[in-house]
Amino acid sequence: MEQRDNPSAESVALRLQWLRDYLGLSQTEIASSIGVKTTQWNNWERAHNRLSLTGGLRLGQVYGVSLDFLFLGRVDTLQHTMRTAWLSSPRVNSSKKSSENPDT
Repeated sequence: MEQRDNPSAESVALRLQWLRDYLGLSQTEIASSIGVKTTQWNNWERAHNRLSLTGGLRLGQVYGVSLDFLFLGRVDTLQHTMRTAWLSSPRVNSSKKSSENPDT
């Protein structure tokens, strides 16, 4: 299984946006569910600030997503339905395409 270790703030933000969309939650709802302010979540999701370890741990406790996925993009740590959704995501497919072939 492909491992894409990409810890950049922008890559983490992409995974946070995807997770929230996958869960069907607003920024306010997901922020509240893990005990942070909406502005903090927004800063993480826009890569203005890096996701904190505490925030990542809370996401894991509440939604079952691993730190390896959040910080490194390791999809093999996701439960099957999440992994399938992630791999079929248009954002993921377009970012894979652009990273594999910079001319596309």
